[in-house]
Formats: sequence, C-alpha cells, structure tokens
Amino acid sequence: MLEFSQDTIYVDTVFTGLGSSTRTLKVFNRSNENVTVDKIYLARGQESFYSLNIDGISGQASDNLEILAKDSAYLFIKISPDAAGQDELVYTDSIFFENGAVRQHVNLITAVWDAYYHFPTNVLTIERPSPLPPLKLAYSILPDNEVWDASKPHVVYGYAVVDSARTLTIEPGTKVHLHDASGLWVYRDGNLFIDRNLQGDLSDPVVFQGDRLEPEYEWVPGQWGGLLGGIFIMGGDQGHSIINNTLIKNANNALRIDSSWKSSPNIELHNVILTHNSRVSLYAGFSNIKATNLAIGPSGVYGFYALGGTYRFDHCTFYNTWGFSSRGGTAVGMMNFYEDALGMRYTRPISALYTNSLINGTLQNEVVMGIDPNDNFLVNFKSCGLRIEPNPELGHYDLSDSLMFDNTLFNLTWGFSPSILIPADQWQFKPDSISTLFAKSNPATISPILDMEGTLRSQPATIGALERK
Repeated sequence: MLEFSQDTIYVDTVFTGLGSSTRTLKVFNRSNENVTVDKIYLARGQESFYSLNIDGISGQASDNLEILAKDSAYLFIKISPDAAGQDELVYTDSIFFENGAVRQHVNLITAVWDAYYHFPTNVLTIERPSPLPPLKLAYSILPDNEVWDASKPHVVYGYAVVDSARTLTIEPGTKVHLHDASGLWVYRDGNLFIDRNLQGDLSDPVVFQGDRLEPEYEWVPGQWGGLLGGIFIMGGDQGHSIINNTLIKNANNALRIDSSWKSSPNIELHNVILTHNSRVSLYAGFSNIKATNLAIGPSGVYGFYALGGTYRFDHCTFYNTWGFSSRGGTAVGMMNFYEDALGMRYTRPISALYTNSLINGTLQNEVVMGIDPNDNFLVNFKSCGLRIEPNPELGHYDLSDSLMFDNTLFNLTWGFSPSILIPADQWQFKPDSISTLFAKSNPATISPILDMEGTLRSQPATIGALERK
C-alpha cells in the first residue's frame, strides 16, 4: 500500500484562456523494500483536461515508476483552460495507482464555472466502537454574518458551517449547488435567514440542489446531504431561523431541525417547497416549527417526521407521490417516544396543530401516529383533508374524536392539476377545478391570504398550500 500527502487535491479555479497553477502530490513508500508502481493514470484517460508530470515525464499516464524503500515520489498536476468550456460546475477526475493487486486513487477537483465555491478546510473525526472505523466529516466555517447573494451560484463541498451565535443570510433568487455528501450546518444558536424580508417569491426562488447540471439529473433524488442531512439546523435556546420563498430538492434528508428548548419557534417556513428527497424532506427532532404555505412532495421515507416537539402548520400540503422505489414511510409521521438499541423506551411530548392543510399520497394511510400514553400527544387537525387509516392498531385514535379531528375530511378522491412552480411530469399538487378541497377551509384561520403562487385565496379558501385552478 502506498500513502499520499492528500486524498483529494483542489486545483485552481479555471478561467477562460488561463490554465491553473501546479499542484503537488507526494507518494510515499513506507515499506522496507523498493516498490515498482505498475501503472499511474488518470481515470478520464486521454480525454482528461488534467495533465501530470510523473518523475519528469509529462502526460496522462506512466508505467513502472520505482519508489525506493522509505522514500517518496512527486507528481505535479495542472488543468487545461479548455475545462472552462464544460457544462459542469466542478470538473473532477482521479489519479489511479495500480501496484500488483492493489489499486488506490486520489481525487482531483477544479471549479470551472464562475461561482462562489465553499471548499472544506477542516475534518471532524467521529470515533465509533471497534471494529467500526471512525467517520470523517469535512467542513469549513463561514465568515461571521455571511451574506450569499444571487450574483453567482454558490457551490458547497463538505459542510459549510454557520458558527454558534452567527448568521448566514441568503438573498432572494440565490442558487446553491451542493456536492455529494455535502450540506449546510447551522451550529447551535446560529441563524439562517433566507429571503428574511419577503422580497422575492417562488417565481424565482432560492434553490438548494445537487451540483450535477445535466438535464437528466435535475429531479433525481439523493444527490446531496451527508451525515447530518442536507440543511441541518442544530438546537439551542437562542436560534430563530427563517426560510422564505425557497425550493429544496434532490437531497437525502433535506431539512433537519434539531432539538430546541424555546417556547417560540426556532424556525419559520413560508412559501417553501421540499421535494424529490430520497429519505425525509422535513425531519424534526423535538423542535419548534411554524410553517405557512409549505409544500412537501415525493419523499423516499417520510415527507414530515417529528419526534416530539411543537408544530403549527397553516395552509400546508403534504402530498407524497414517491415512485422512484418502494417507500419506507408516509406523508406525515409523528411520535412521542423512541426506543434505543437496548429496547429502552424514552418519551418526548408532542403538540401539533394543522389548520386548512392537506395530507395525502399514494398509500392507503399517509398519517402515522406513534402514541405513548405516558406522555403528551396533543395533535389537532382543524379543517384539513387527510388520507388516514380509519381503524388504527391499538386504537391510538378515533376519527370521530373532535378534539383531534375538527371539521376534517377523510379519504376522499382528490384531483390535482399542474402548478407553475413544478414541472407537471414531476409533481402535481394544485387542486383541480372540481376538487372537494375547494372552500373547505376554516374562514377564521385563513393565513396567509395569498397562496404559494401569489393568488388571492377565496373566502372560504381551498385546503392546502395552493388555491384551486
């Protein structure tokens, strides 16, 4: 086995007509014997825009490089300015080293678009019980009170971290591209403000998505989000994040809100779409969330999952039509308990109010409630439309219970039409012209008065995030 001075090399951003500076990779032979490396080559071969200089020989490959015992060799790497004409935000390749049966590689990464790039500068090592290897999380800490504007895209590698008691402000229309296993981490008591003053709208939203720009990847789930999820807002008693006019798509766990000790919301969501995420679109671990005009679409496990906490949803749509594979959960799941690996049960009180909201999907039951009678489970659906199992196991709820189900519609056939917000072949969640959701909202609780498309709601309004077509 060889050892390398780096496992990933970030080569300069490439601008039109200018090549990069040279980067150096040191290859170590730690053994007591001389080693002949059979092959060193670029994965993209002759088509690669990278070039190597290996032991004084330039090109894309080299054979039979000898490295003496306890010695090392140098490789020098550059990239051609022609890479700037590609359709990729980031141009990548790998240097492979074949030594007998051993095959190793080092990654090469170059930013080739005119964008703001956020590359990792640190590595957090998370130890695990033997024999499991430690987990490594690459990250960089953003400057204090950072502002991301819409003048150029932002590209994130690893986790971009908003430090404790600091703020990241993202202006309307900004586009954020995140690499595989990358995300945004708002550390305890930090704040994320996206279009805080509602200057934008969903016709040109802030967008979080993967960094694959080919058209066939535009709506492919699971392209970004690492160990902590996609956007991870950590708990505390000081943070109060606000996300408005935003589309978050193609992640694994898209938006994860951690425990909060506040009696007021630690995050507010307005005009937000979470869709095409391979696991959970909105994961809440004992948090406090207030949402209006929130729409959660196809999700591989849950659309919204809560483990304890406090929640308020007004004119929201949870419509899980996941069809990329089998689904592991429902549109909405709420629990007031969990069990550890040893089977020990712990409870967390939950309080949730849904008004004028729709919970629907392709399963027979799209609302799952795990209730431990030893702690509070205070959930109320007021003037909502629900796809729900009428005869739950263990009698956890009764659809005739007006304290939980107040003036709510059950298990009707609701039709939907295209919206200007999402391509019709990906997701349709706007009630059609004959929908029974029309005029079924509680008139006393219609807020906001405009739907996600900016349409004035009727009086009484349509249930869900969009007024009917």
